[in-house]
Amino acid sequence: MSARDSSPQRETSGSQITDTAKDYGTKAYETTTRIGYRYWEITRRYIEPVSQPMINSVKYLWVNFPPARWLMYVLCMFNSIPIALFIAWAVVTFGFVSALAGVGVVIAEGFFMFLGLAVFLPVAGFMLLVAFITACFATLGWAGFETASFGLSRLGLVNNRNLLGYGQAKAISSRGAFDSQSENQ
Repeated sequence: MSARDSSPQRETSGSQITDTAKDYGTKAYETTTRIGYRYWEITRRYIEPVSQPMINSVKYLWVNFPPARWLMYVLCMFNSIPIALFIAWAVVTFGFVSALAGVGVVIAEGFFMFLGLAVFLPVAGFMLLVAFITACFATLGWAGFETASFGLSRLGLVNNRNLLGYGQAKAISSRGAFDSQSENQ
């Protein structure tokens, strides 16, 4: 293979070069897999002549000598008790440490949450009150204006159009031209 073949193919359309990360990732994966498999095979070839006689001896003892199996079962049974105790100790210790850390985090975060809420709630409450009062005044002003406009138009003191000139506004149609229907209303 030449040096040109070892890199992913590049397609050029005009001045654009399209190399993707997927091409490089695939190439790196293939190379790593090939090298890793080669090292595994080399290691297996060196270890196999030494380990194969031991494996064959253990297989022979396991099949033809039942006390060897019994010994292994007893050893596994006796080791299961300390292993179970160790696992239980690890779970209890992990639970204790997690609970202690959790309480510490809750205390620290709770303090900061309390501090934040001590500032946020009064500010948010004040802003909500100001917004409510402003909305009430705006609504009352609009209702008063509309009521006055309706009453004055019924008395004949002003024409049917309201004072802000909503009827005089020109609407733009979908064609982009001015719609004169809003003027004639």
